[in-house]
Amino acid sequence: MPHIDIADIQIYYTRSGSGPTMLIFPDNILTSQAYESEIQHFSDAFDVIAFDYPTTGKSTHEVMYPDERQVDYWGFWADLASHLLIELDIKSCNALGVSGGALSALHFAGKQAPQHGLNVEGLILDSFLADWEMRSLHRLLDVREHFYVRNEEKLMAYHGEDWREVVDEDTSFLRNLADRGGYSVPDGIVNAISCPTLLTGHLQDPVLPGIAQEYARIANIIPDCTIYLSATPNHPHLERPFMWTDPKTFRSTVNLFFNRLDISS
Repeated sequence: MPHIDIADIQIYYTRSGSGPTMLIFPDNILTSQAYESEIQHFSDAFDVIAFDYPTTGKSTHEVMYPDERQVDYWGFWADLASHLLIELDIKSCNALGVSGGALSALHFAGKQAPQHGLNVEGLILDSFLADWEMRSLHRLLDVREHFYVRNEEKLMAYHGEDWREVVDEDTSFLRNLADRGGYSVPDGIVNAISCPTLLTGHLQDPVLPGIAQEYARIANIIPDCTIYLSATPNHPHLERPFMWTDPKTFRSTVNLFFNRLDISS
């Protein structure tokens, strides 16, 4: 299994396909394994890299650098992603972030990648809010137990026998954030994103209230930003990301985005 040691943390990653690089940022409690269908689809035209965050999946489960994690989970992961690309001698990439992973992708494109001399050519962000006020974040966490029940076997396959400890740690961290008033990606990071950006989602997602207004806010900040919001999720589990509720439409929308950038997908 491919691992890279970064600051005493073993980061597990997968790599598939050839062409321009696409880096996938998973949702908080998921791993690279959860995105096998997307990896297979996009690897037809891209060098797709997906990785497991520290404490999740097949990466180191021991909590390292707790102070940095507490300062900003998503910024910490974005910094590790930058070091992963540097170790792989990759200087330019596209980034795809899903749900919580979209927050890391925002940090990556707006701060960590430029700091490390990396070029982000295109950014795709699916089913997220960059500004989580207290009630919305608590509501998101309230439905997680339903996700656990439906996906216990998958979560064990992703994280191992200690899967419940892994996901409970993330939930506890986010509960503390919610209790302190919520979380917002700093404006300075969003303001710094200059690459073409695509925001996708659906309007019936119960854990993403006000997604249309939030996407409009972000589009007013990022100079080259496109929005695709579906009126319906096309899936009974509404809280799933648009990428999975309507994969055909999601992939078609991403294809059009990359075609505009002259990047085939």
